[in-house]
Amino acid sequence: MEKMIDLFDLLSHGIKDLFSAEEQIIEGLPAMIENARNPKLVKALKDHLKVTKVQSKRLLEVQKLLNKENKDSEKLGDNKSGFFSRLFGVEVKCKAMEGLITEGEKLMSENMDPNVMDAAIIGCAQKIEHYEISGYGTARAYASELGLTKIESLLKQTLDEEYFADDSLTQLAVGKINLQAENHGAETAINLNRKENTGKSGKSDTGITGGSSTVRSSSTKTTASSGSESSNNTTRSSNGKSAASGSNSSKSTKTAGASGKASKSVASKKQSKR
Repeated sequence: MEKMIDLFDLLSHGIKDLFSAEEQIIEGLPAMIENARNPKLVKALKDHLKVTKVQSKRLLEVQKLLNKENKDSEKLGDNKSGFFSRLFGVEVKCKAMEGLITEGEKLMSENMDPNVMDAAIIGCAQKIEHYEISGYGTARAYASELGLTKIESLLKQTLDEEYFADDSLTQLAVGKINLQAENHGAETAINLNRKENTGKSGKSDTGITGGSSTVRSSSTKTTASSGSESSNNTTRSSNGKSAASGSNSSKSTKTAGASGKASKSVASKKQSKR
């Protein structure tokens, strides 16, 4: 590439770079539209795609004006045709826009909740908008410095559109989409905690219930055993008392028998004496 020798050359190179950026955006925006879910975001992206196509055509008009300006300079003896003719004869690839779009595609390929995806798409789109705002702002300043009023006016028109697109995305993000992504994340975390706690509670309850059954079963056995022992003790006690009563009764009978024998002997002796 020929050496850039002045601000006009720098402006010409900047316009080619912006044209390449716009063409890449036209190719990349449909993927963002397809992945977006929020209706307002989808509409904003579709609207900006239409605007971007107009901006690309506008840059072609700027290039024609620059070419005319260059030819006029040649007529005035200002030999600048070398760099300019080579510049517009060779395609300039905007590496910055290529990187931004590739980065956006990589991010959108991640596994995301739809609410989070919308927030991510806005972030990617605004990075692109900010690059364009910087590029068009710089080109407009160059055109103003060079006194190229028609070109400056065209660039200002595009710059205003880029500011509008960026502000619209900001309003969508701050007003609703970022909040939805945050709230959904909080709800997901709460639901996960509930599931974990429910699982732990179920295991704990099962252990407690099993333990209670064991305790109740053990208590039942103990009660049954105690009842059996109590019954046996009562029986043994009753049998003991009955046996003792029988023994005493037997002894009393024997004593009574002995007393009876003694009385009969005394009575017999008295009768003999008589």
